[in-house]
Parts: sequence; C-alpha cells; structure tokens
Amino acid sequence: KHDSDQRFPVWGFGAKYNNTVRHCFQCGTDVEVEGVQGIMDAYRGVFRTPLTMSYPTKFVEVIETSSSYAQHEQESASELGKLSYTILLILTAGNVEDVQETKQYLMNASQHPLSVVIVGIGDADFAGMRFLDDFDASAEEGRDITKFVRFNDYKSYTALSEAVLDEIPGQLVDFFYDRGILPSTGEEYDENDVEIRPEDDEERTFTFLG
Repeated sequence: KHDSDQRFPVWGFGAKYNNTVRHCFQCGTDVEVEGVQGIMDAYRGVFRTPLTMSYPTKFVEVIETSSSYAQHEQESASELGKLSYTILLILTAGNVEDVQETKQYLMNASQHPLSVVIVGIGDADFAGMRFLDDFDASAEEGRDITKFVRFNDYKSYTALSEAVLDEIPGQLVDFFYDRGILPSTGEEYDENDVEIRPEDDEERTFTFLG
C-alpha cells in the first residue's frame, strides 16, 4: 500500500526447467502485476508451466536483480524530482544454501535504495537466515538492509506486518541521509481525494502463505 501505482515485479527462484535449476525468473506473463491479487495470480501461474520447484535455495540472483531494479527506479524518480526506495520481499520454505556469498551480495546491495525482508515459511531450520539478519556495523561494510521473520511465530496478519516492516523506516532514512538527500516539501493534495483502503483479509493472507 506504500507503492504509488500498486504495480510490482514478481520473481521466483529455485525452479527446474529442462533439468536446469533457475535461481531468478519472472512469474507470470507481465513484467509487473497489479496489487496483491496480481502477485497471487502470478505465483499460482508458475504451477501451470513446465517449471517445477527445486533445491538448492539461492537468493543471490534475485538480490542482484532487485538491486539493479532499485537503482533504476531511483534514477527515474530523481529525474522527476522525486525519491524511490524498493523493498524486496522473499518468501521461502528452505534455508539459504550459500550463506557467505549471500551475505556479500547483501552488503553490495546496501549501496542501493533497497531493503530485503525474508519470511521463512514452514518448519525448516532457518539458522542461515538469522545469520543474514545479523549485522555488525563495526566489522561489516555497507548498512543493515536485511530483516528475517519466521512466519510460524506470528498468529495474526497485524503482528506479522509489524515485524516485517519495523526496520524499514530507519533503513530508508539512513540511505538518503547518508547521501545528503533530504525529503522534499509535501505536494498539494485534496483530502477529499484520499482513499483509505481496508486491511487485507487475514484468512486470505494466511491461506496464501500456507
């Protein structure tokens, strides 16, 4: 709901096609889809293709693709005198295989206007994810852009949302402040045109995530 046009790219990872595992591929036929329903339709559409889910669980290509996307979006917004910040949401049922390599990609990505939220779904051992979430500013380069949450630890959509989003504001401010980019003045708007949308249905959310 924080996206101005409510259009999102949806990428998948860990799927096999012609006996080759692909670690970043577009879900659905459109480069961007509209709203939560569009995301769900794109995800479900994968299972109507020859792609089959497969291990290992690797994030590096998705992180790299997201970094390029975030930088492009910020450059495009800057030309219009605006700002853009991207959030990569990763939903995974498996623990990451290449922890050290993934950590390095996250540090590289921290140079771009990007935050990464990883939601672990199911009962897998997510120890590697927790390692990615840990950030030691005194020993690591870049900034902290990663948050891991375990889906099974939350019993309501509200609690899950709070956990997923709680570090995003600080990460966003840090990125722009460190570059001397301050918020612009507010745009004029008619409060009668402001639309307050209802919360997403919790049953639908939990059904989608399993």
